[in-house]
Amino acid sequence: MSQPDEKTLKLRKPVKLGSGESEVVYDKLDLREPTAGELDKATTTGGSNIGIGIMLIHLVSGLPKSAVEKLSQRDFTEANEYLAGFTDDGPTGSLT
Repeated sequence: MSQPDEKTLKLRKPVKLGSGESEVVYDKLDLREPTAGELDKATTTGGSNIGIGIMLIHLVSGLPKSAVEKLSQRDFTEANEYLAGFTDDGPTGSLT
């Protein structure tokens, strides 16, 4: 199955950072094919499988890591599955 080069994921549960006038709400993720450098950085700094997914979504989407950490499981899984489609064993598997 061919992956689209880019995907906008509308979040089922928007993520809020901050409060009051400084509150920022993220209601979508703009994803694209990750670069080799992003894959490398995610696998070397992510730690656990979940951490690798969080780091890769952060690097590809441009959302703050703290916002990605607050994604609901379904939104996180959908984003992670899209990104996994660009690698043989997905972003959470061993790339070596």
